[in-house]
Amino acid sequence: MVEIGYLTAEEWAAELVRGVTPEAIAGQLQAGEYLPWVDTLVQFTENSDEVLELGSGAGQNAALLALHQRNMTLLDWSQENVDFSQRLFATMGLPGRFVRHDMTRPLPFGDGSFDTVFSCGVFEYFSDEEITNILREAARIARKRIIIMAPNARSLAYRLGKWSMERRGQWRWGRERPYATLKPYFRAVGLTVIAEFSLGTKHALSFLTMRGGRRVKDMLIRLLRLRDHSRPARLGQGYLLVTVADRGRKGAVHA
Repeated sequence: MVEIGYLTAEEWAAELVRGVTPEAIAGQLQAGEYLPWVDTLVQFTENSDEVLELGSGAGQNAALLALHQRNMTLLDWSQENVDFSQRLFATMGLPGRFVRHDMTRPLPFGDGSFDTVFSCGVFEYFSDEEITNILREAARIARKRIIIMAPNARSLAYRLGKWSMERRGQWRWGRERPYATLKPYFRAVGLTVIAEFSLGTKHALSFLTMRGGRRVKDMLIRLLRLRDHSRPARLGQGYLLVTVADRGRKGAVHA
């Protein structure tokens, strides 16, 4: 199994759930407290019943979609993450299917098993060859749509904050490479991208942890009137790059 970002499965799970419990996350989700890209996932899975998350981590994204009546399957390489997600779903009284598997290997599902396959914050840890193979498998098992979210290389705040934390030895997330676009990977496996945009500009500012960073963050929030929402970011400065492909459908690609 690939050691994602040079962290073991156990180390990765520990980072994802540091200082939180399934009960605490359940309370946040039920109170409507979640990150803005979850609304984007809800929007792009409106016509989907069966949904698979690749690299589901602690399960927050999948749990929110389950609250919106999606039948969720969660796949992760870490048994600790799978166990945590099961506890989260149980706490919230949600049904779910949980699978431990390395997504760089052939996926354990039949052709067209899901309406939508998505991944959030995972592709930045894989090689070009691995990404192509994962997308090819996702295309095989998805009937309608594939959604990939990864850090945005055009986000100046995220890039500066990440660089500063790495220099100070405070970066906890292993080897991580952002992307300006994922369209070439989709085209390589015959998928047509119908939308690509970034979102979460305010979230990107949270990486400005260096001296004076808080003042800069507060100033930009006031100056640009930033709020947490799921609309595409102005000037491409959102933290996450969102790339969406529909199976068998052609359409305009949005910057």
